[in-house]
Amino acid sequence: MKITNKLDLPAGLVKAVSTERHNEPGCISATTLLQGVKHIILTDRHWDELEDDVADRIWAIWGTAVHSLLEQEGENDFAEQVMSYPVGDITLTGRIDNYDMKKGIICDYKTASVNKVKFNNFSDWWYQGMIYAWLLRKNDFIVNKCRFITLLKDHSKIDAVRDHQYPQNPVFVYEFDVSFLKILQIEKFIKNKVREYVRCAALGDGDIPPCTPDERWDKATKYAVKKKGRKTAIRLLDRQAEAEEMAADLGKGHYVETRPGESTKCLSYCRCCGFCNYYQDCVKAVDEKIAV
Repeated sequence: MKITNKLDLPAGLVKAVSTERHNEPGCISATTLLQGVKHIILTDRHWDELEDDVADRIWAIWGTAVHSLLEQEGENDFAEQVMSYPVGDITLTGRIDNYDMKKGIICDYKTASVNKVKFNNFSDWWYQGMIYAWLLRKNDFIVNKCRFITLLKDHSKIDAVRDHQYPQNPVFVYEFDVSFLKILQIEKFIKNKVREYVRCAALGDGDIPPCTPDERWDKATKYAVKKKGRKTAIRLLDRQAEAEEMAADLGKGHYVETRPGESTKCLSYCRCCGFCNYYQDCVKAVDEKIAV
């Protein structure tokens, strides 16, 4: 991957954010497995052609620094250990931040925005934690719980005082118990995802199915019922017909404003979108049409 430096930042920052390939040939990591299959394959195939700028990767430095401070072994722990287990011809790997062998607790350290807590957006962490639990159990370790210790990088004390639903501390703990049924559930996910990855790895770039709506972080098109002179919407609806009916019922001065959906990851966070036909044909085309 090529790291650009549009702001002419110091060489130390450039070095700190530079990255190597995440996966060795024949291996796939737990965090990689959570991405769309098309994203995984295109990133690997076009790695040497991909570009990213130092300024866009700056938060990675803080995340790395936090890990280096927190990943210390306790009396009954091990830290920064890589676990692996074969799934067909692919080896699944996972780097465990910290594991308490006595209590059977996986602990992972994260940096995140407050919005992740406000919107209870933890499905990716659940899958990551369960994949780690599956790997540990396959390597004869007991796992009872997963804990994610999260430092909220944009936490505001003032907002915490004003809003009781706002995270009250700059540290948030997301945790869940690990059960036999959850292990069976994640094993099914792992095998299906690896099977699809192997199948698509034999296809050309344009023939690989697009990432799923969840993997693209899709936001659906919404229809806002509004009134002239009022800034905020009266109601936000999923169906245009329903919105138009409400505007008509409310009478003169009411109208419907269409708020187009978007594939958030494709537009702002996917480094391999330049090689993705779905992005070029659908996401980029729609975005350019809206801009006009």
